[in-house]
Order: sequence, then C-alpha cells, then structure tokens
Amino acid sequence: MRIFLFLIALLVSVPLAAQDAENARRTIAAIEGLLKERPNDPTLWYYLARFQAEAGDRAAALAALEKVLAVGNGFLPPKDDFRSLKDDKEFLALRAKLEAKLPRLDFAPTAIELEDRMLIPEGIAYDAHTQNFFIGSVAQRKILRIGVANMVTEFARSELGLDSILGLAVDSPRRLLYAVSTSALTTDGEAKRRNGVFVFDVDTGRMLRRIDVPAARQLNDVAVGPGGRVFASDSASGAIYEIPREGAAREVVPPNIIRGSNGLAVSPDAKRLYVGHSTGVASVDLATGTVRRLAVPERETVAGIDGLYEWQGQLIGVQNVTTPGRVILMTLSNDGATITRVQTLLSHHHNALDEPTTGAVTPRGFYLLAATGVAHYSRAGTIDDPESLPKPTVLRIPLTR
Repeated sequence: MRIFLFLIALLVSVPLAAQDAENARRTIAAIEGLLKERPNDPTLWYYLARFQAEAGDRAAALAALEKVLAVGNGFLPPKDDFRSLKDDKEFLALRAKLEAKLPRLDFAPTAIELEDRMLIPEGIAYDAHTQNFFIGSVAQRKILRIGVANMVTEFARSELGLDSILGLAVDSPRRLLYAVSTSALTTDGEAKRRNGVFVFDVDTGRMLRRIDVPAARQLNDVAVGPGGRVFASDSASGAIYEIPREGAAREVVPPNIIRGSNGLAVSPDAKRLYVGHSTGVASVDLATGTVRRLAVPERETVAGIDGLYEWQGQLIGVQNVTTPGRVILMTLSNDGATITRVQTLLSHHHNALDEPTTGAVTPRGFYLLAATGVAHYSRAGTIDDPESLPKPTVLRIPLTR
C-alpha cells in the first residue's frame, strides 16, 4: 500500500510510532548517511527532500529537490506529500521542471469500473482459464470476482476470517487463488496482529487452507512462480516467506535485509525472486537466499514499486511514491542481475489515476488497478472524506514488444 512514511521509516530503521521533531531529525540523518555511500542516488535525494519538507526546513527541501532535478529522471512530488510547500512558488517551479522531463503516455482505456466507492481495493489478479479478474477489499475484507461483461459477484466474504485483503495471485494450472490477509493496517489490528495467506479453489470459491504467518508484521504481496511455488512479502520487517502446499510458511529472506519489501515477481526459470522495495528492486537467489540489489541505468529510478510482475523476461512495476502514479517496464540483462532500461508505459497524466497500486498481466495487456482511494483508509479502520473517493477503476495498458 502507498504508506509513504511507513516505507521510509523501514528504509532508515526509524520507529514509526513517534513522528516528532527528534524522529524527523533521525530520519534525515539516516538518509544523509546513505547518501555518503550513494551520493548520486536520485531516490535518496528525493526522500531527503520529502522529510526535510515534513520537518519544515524549506531551504534544505528545495536544495534536495534541485539535486533530484540534476541527477534523476522519473520523479514528480505528489503535492499531498509536500503539503508544507504546496503553495511555495519555488517548489512549484521545481516541480514543473521535474514534470517537464516526464514523457506523456496516457493511452489506457477503462476496462473495469466498480460502483462501490467504499471498497478500497488494493490487489487484483487474473485467471487465464476463465478470463475472470479478482479484486480484494481493504475496508470490506472480501474478494470480488469480475466475470464476463464485467459481472461482479462476491467470491469470498469477511465471515471466513478475512482481514484487509492486499496481494492476490492466481495459480491457473492448479486452479488456486492466493490472498494476503492482514489486520496490521489499523491500530487495533496491529495490537492483535494477524497475518496470513488464504488459499481458495478458484472455480468454486471454497476456502482450502489458511496459512498463518505469526512472525510477520504486515504481509503485503503474494506471487506464484513457475511450478506453483508461492511467495509473500512482509513490508514491515522486509522478510520474504515461501507458502508451501503443505505445512507452515518458510522464511526465505530474514527481516531487515530488504527494507520495505513489497511487490514480488518470479523469474521464468524459477531461480530468482525479484522484490520491489523502498529504494529499488532486489534479486533473491532461491537456491541460496542471497540478496542482491539490481543496478539501474544512471538517472533512473525503480523505487517505491507497489505491484511487480514478470512479463516475457522483463519486469513491470507500478510506482506510487516517487510520482502520483507511473507504470514502468524494466528490461533485464541476460543474467537477470541488472536493469538495463526503464521505459514508461503509463504516466501520471492519465485522468483516472488515483493512487494506483497493483495490476495483472493478461494476453490483452496489463490491467492496472488505477483508482483505489487507499490513502482514505485510516489507522482507525474508518474511511476519511468518503465523498471524495474515486470509483474503483481498472485500466488496460497495451503491451508490445
């Protein structure tokens, strides 16, 4: 989910509980420490600007954004994340310069539009066999099936013990749907934390298994690889778990190795797991558990990816922190260890984008969950300003080689 302060707190290991001036200073100091190791990392400069703006240091925030402009592409500060500067003329001028560097790619027709604005969807999955889509609800703790002619039916209800539904993934060959369920999005739920992966028969909706992950702090995404191996990310600790067909979840990557782990994608040869995290994309060797940060072309950013997907040996990522919303295609080197090219598939210019989160690869293109309203879901478990919620919307982005 797009919880900016949460992701950056993970990045720099600063506790989220007390966001006071001292905590802000510690956060800024930690980012500055990372910049000593990676002085030309535009993502770190961007995060530094964001927290300096939060701390009320206008001059330092603007100076950091000037650095972003000098060393990076693909950034556009969402005005809600820079509220202290939203009317500042110098900030607005810098923002305009950053926006001018972004390509305009806004062709993506609407594929699905749901009427229930209070759904607060975050995850979407696709079943190639039936051509059905599945969308999970954070607020209503259920899963919907969208079938032929966009007919909507309830697939799974909260009565099954579901908490907020985040990541979804379909294993079409084995006719299974995996759903991440977590209580950790609310203050009360965090006090009595529940994290698990539910497994359903994709055809009948019957719940087959519930795999609780008691060590997890906040499960987020789930992905199915070739052969049916299933993995889940824990964004709060950074840990990665494998969800076996039988037995308990197995830790693949321990906590604190990857900061803010989120979207997951498995390589076509099933040897590597790609993990989107706070500042980039990591590769996990599934045989050894070794974690490596993927190198990216100079000036590019692949940070803050929510949904991550493999497509024909490449990666598709949904960004929603470093811009108001962007979908990118990442070309990988032959050994899968480097991102050699970053292309924009859809830019923030599309008028339906409102906190995009995840998507699904299909033969007809990439289906993006483009309008979600996830930021309206409060830590109290209520919906802020419901009148301004968008209709949950899915866009179809064409994919061409």
